[in-house]
Amino acid sequence: MFSNLTYNHYHLTLGGGTLKGLREEAEGISLVAQLAIILEVSAYPKPGNVSRLHPFKDTSLDHFLAGGIVVGPILRRAALKGLKAGLGKVPIERIGLGSYLVQAVRVSLAWHSGGNTNFGTLLLLVPMTAAAGFLRASEKTGVEGLGEIVKRMVKKSTVEDAIGLYQAVRIAGVGGLGKPPRGLPDASDPQALKRLRKRNLTLHKILKGCASYDALCRELVEALPLTLKLGYPTLLEAYQKTEDINRAVVQAYLRLLASQPDTLIARKAGLKEAEKVSGMALKVLKLGGALTQKGLKETERLNERLRTPDNRFNPGATADLTAASLFTFLLAGFKP
Repeated sequence: MFSNLTYNHYHLTLGGGTLKGLREEAEGISLVAQLAIILEVSAYPKPGNVSRLHPFKDTSLDHFLAGGIVVGPILRRAALKGLKAGLGKVPIERIGLGSYLVQAVRVSLAWHSGGNTNFGTLLLLVPMTAAAGFLRASEKTGVEGLGEIVKRMVKKSTVEDAIGLYQAVRIAGVGGLGKPPRGLPDASDPQALKRLRKRNLTLHKILKGCASYDALCRELVEALPLTLKLGYPTLLEAYQKTEDINRAVVQAYLRLLASQPDTLIARKAGLKEAEKVSGMALKVLKLGGALTQKGLKETERLNERLRTPDNRFNPGATADLTAASLFTFLLAGFKP
């Protein structure tokens, strides 16, 4: 079921941290991230998400696939910087999470015409790839400690990282953000970047300020609780039962969706509607979800129920958490 020719195949003896060895290690981590993005978006049926059979008005599966592939070089650089930080060659506060986020968003938009396809996923995977590099510098091959390293990196982040986040939000055209929490600049405010610098608002302060209503921000400041305690274990359990990566991904997606209201739906359609969707996912899981034929039929029905012309019931945040869970799963040694 599990092959030795996994991410562990790329693990090298760092040999005192030679540049060649570090680059090859970073390449392995970036491949894990790209594969996670592709496996997540191509899994079917994930109720409400884009698929080959259900494109959105201006965004298709092809746009998501393109975005997942072209960010590889940026994620490799983030992993390399994490490796160097883990070896003590770069201070952790100088990793530059914000810079890599804005670079990844830019390159994604440059290579397809489908608009914002992966901002949320990149918000999670940029720090996770850097943390994977940091973790690998200690010669560890699993994922234990990944969440705490992400939390530490975010806590040590700078105002420049926050500026990178705001720039990425603007470039991606992230919609439905609404009014920011009290005390935080609005990303659409032309003076926002100046306000960040003037008030010394770091990436950590921004994410923490948004954590009460945004699952992705909460994930980064709280050491990846949903990714590591729900998404990743569900993938492992479901794959062991089915030996089918597609069904395992759908099952993890359903579990994550049922666990809490999707914050993208909450922003677009309201919290009550998001709670209803989570309740629907829970009912599907009670029938087995992707692990039973009856559950799969109900998953298909839910997929149809969530389709609207404006995509307001698209559980986009849940898809991002699923991609992060897949990254962890692959990093732990899985090969599809």
